[in-house]
Amino acid sequence: MLATFRLIFFFSLFISTVYAQPQDTLTTEQLLQRKGTAYSALLRPSRYLALDVNHTLGGFRRYRFFVGDEVHFKARGEKYREELYDVTDSTFSVLMANEVMNRDEPVTFRLDEVQKVYLHRRIPFITAAGTLFPIAGGVYLAADIVNNRGFYGNTLPVVGTFVLSGIIFHIISNPHNRLNKNHRLKVLRTY
Repeated sequence: MLATFRLIFFFSLFISTVYAQPQDTLTTEQLLQRKGTAYSALLRPSRYLALDVNHTLGGFRRYRFFVGDEVHFKARGEKYREELYDVTDSTFSVLMANEVMNRDEPVTFRLDEVQKVYLHRRIPFITAAGTLFPIAGGVYLAADIVNNRGFYGNTLPVVGTFVLSGIIFHIISNPHNRLNKNHRLKVLRTY
């Protein structure tokens, strides 16, 4: 018994010395870069895109897009979902693939060319429900048809509620902001 206790004691002492070895510490710049693009913008003054949304019921909200973030927007009649490459005073650039030259090339857009900005927000439970509720409605309808060997009208309110609430939750999680006097895209600076 005493030998087992000594063995466990020395083994735990050995393990603690192995894990207690000092590790390299990261600099402030490395920590901020690891956190993401919004934090790395704090390292040096830079420009970023800001979408100011002023809802009648929800109030004011500002969405920020830094260099390196993915931007989803509609301009020149086409939809783009690309990485933000550069921001100047009145324009911004995204990297787009050029298949002919086999490389990425920057494409520049003026702020007044952008018609819509699409947001993809992760709202806990709401975003997941936007996907799962229509599936649950379809499974409920299929299970009712299989179990009752036919289609009955009393399941339509339940299935319709599932599908409609899923569509509403999807719209809440992924709004499409048309640029106008209440939704403005502008360029701001970090200091």
